[in-house]
Amino acid sequence: MAKQESYNDLIFQLGDLAREHLAESKSAPRAMEAVFAAEDTVIAIRDEIAALEEEMNQEDASWQDFLDAQEAERNEQKAIVTKWRGAVIGVEGRSRDMKKKLSSLKAAFRYQKASLKRAEESHKEMEMREGHDVRKINLSRENLKKTRLHIMREQRNVEELEWELNQVLTPRPGQQGAQGILAHKRILEMEDEMEEREDAHKATMKDIDAAIAKKEEEVKAAEEELDGCLFDLGEACYSDRIPHPQLNPFYPRLDKAQ
Repeated sequence: MAKQESYNDLIFQLGDLAREHLAESKSAPRAMEAVFAAEDTVIAIRDEIAALEEEMNQEDASWQDFLDAQEAERNEQKAIVTKWRGAVIGVEGRSRDMKKKLSSLKAAFRYQKASLKRAEESHKEMEMREGHDVRKINLSRENLKKTRLHIMREQRNVEELEWELNQVLTPRPGQQGAQGILAHKRILEMEDEMEEREDAHKATMKDIDAAIAKKEEEVKAAEEELDGCLFDLGEACYSDRIPHPQLNPFYPRLDKAQ
């Protein structure tokens, strides 16, 4: 015995065919307008995803360009350092130790600033959510103040160590081998640039990836909405038995469907 057809499957197929064959027809039911609107939404979100993916590709290409430029310049600066090795040896050890300490301070400083930003956002939410609790709001505000003061002190420490390092890496007027010292200084600067650019690159890629994931959820919901609109269109066509060579065979099948 032949398996009985599913009403829901047939209605969806009918709606899909109606979208294809009745889109320009004056006899199309009003449910067609909802299908058009749902399609526009799906297309718009897919365009947004494509734009985000292009942004990700551009960021990746920009990162690679930066790496290539860094490598080329680093090789140039290393050649200068090698040529004036004798002069560089005098500052290399001390500058490396200072640079290592400075990098740690900067990393801690960036983390503290990010923590402060999160704390400020939490404070704003607390003011909205628990504005009645003045004691808790004041305590949060006082903690923010202490954190800001601490960050200001840390920033001064970073700036002072940067100044000291710059003094070590600044040759005296007429100093023999100054080119090598300046090349060594530039290599250290490039290490900072690399660290900062890498952090920014990772953050950008993470943000774009999260935005794409969110849009993919949106397009999934929009596609489900479109399917629902196509189903409604199929039911409208079946209810009115709108005549069309492609649709007519479905009506007797739907009469018998479960």
